[in-house]
Amino acid sequence: MGFNEQVDRAGVVSSCRDLLRFQAMFSRHFAGSPARRFGRDGEAAVLAGLGRYGEYRAGLIKENLRKAKVPLTARGLIEHWDMADVHLLEESGTGEIAGSHRAVTVTTSDSADWERWREYDNGVELARLYYRGVLPGIAKGLKCDVAFDVAALDLAKPWPVTWTVAGAAPGRKGAVKTRIFGRLDDAVAMARRTSMNNGALYFFCADEETKRFDMLGEAELRQHVRDLAHERADRQKAAHQAAGWDLNVKTLMDNWDGQLISIWQFNPGMLTPGTWHQDCTWCPYAAAWDKLGSRALDLGYIYDYELHPTYYRRYHPDMVVQFEAIKTRGDSMCKFRISLPAKQKPGEPGFKGYNGNDA
Repeated sequence: MGFNEQVDRAGVVSSCRDLLRFQAMFSRHFAGSPARRFGRDGEAAVLAGLGRYGEYRAGLIKENLRKAKVPLTARGLIEHWDMADVHLLEESGTGEIAGSHRAVTVTTSDSADWERWREYDNGVELARLYYRGVLPGIAKGLKCDVAFDVAALDLAKPWPVTWTVAGAAPGRKGAVKTRIFGRLDDAVAMARRTSMNNGALYFFCADEETKRFDMLGEAELRQHVRDLAHERADRQKAAHQAAGWDLNVKTLMDNWDGQLISIWQFNPGMLTPGTWHQDCTWCPYAAAWDKLGSRALDLGYIYDYELHPTYYRRYHPDMVVQFEAIKTRGDSMCKFRISLPAKQKPGEPGFKGYNGNDA
């Protein structure tokens, strides 16, 4: 997909599906891996992190309700949901949403994150862990009730979740439709928020793991990030080789596993088979981490430090990854300086060195 934008309804829908696949990947590496590595204590840490993530998302839903000037009801919280998973059910016909102001049932029959979870041997376990932590966290933050049978979740048949706002008047019953993809600006904002949520999911799980397990936790966190980089790079490398493409910088970035719309925002730059020099002015993860405070930025720097060199070198071992500036070190933008020396032509720019708070 790379930088070839398609900022229309179809492009936003496709981007949102990608973002949900990322949510499933993040849950695998930043929730599932600590639970596996540290056993019951690790699972407890992860559930605490996922619960905090849910409460964080409840705050986003409340802000959406405030901006819309509508009270909290079961219908309202679904109509003003903070990310793509629920909104896509209506758009893609992969679920049903129905109820009243007092109680709404969201029934998922399939979704992009389910598709990605199903690819993993322990995908059902990962999905159950995710929902066990996140949904009660959202309910706690909204001071409402949520009911679901996690043991019934198998990623194969429809699975219902019921939200209840006991103080809301019942009102009419019927289908609940958000219709957000018919409002392009709102849909793009929701897609960006979905990507920011992925960054927040990383932070809350990483924060709990490193606080509870200290240096061991940090060492494991770094490995989780590298494992995510390996998964992403391996998927792309296999697809590009199957297509018969040369593995180089331009091939990777033109067919990057990012989104069709401008989630990440860049100034004009240079992209050739041997060089990618471009400045990222807005990153959804860094934007989320910045609002969550210095601890989030510190853990975000671990993500940046481990992910980018691992990702590019896994795709091609001769790639060199450097930054002239990076948001998680306090700069106002990330200045990507990626090269593949064997593919560079004379005159292509080199790396000037990290300047520190220069942008």
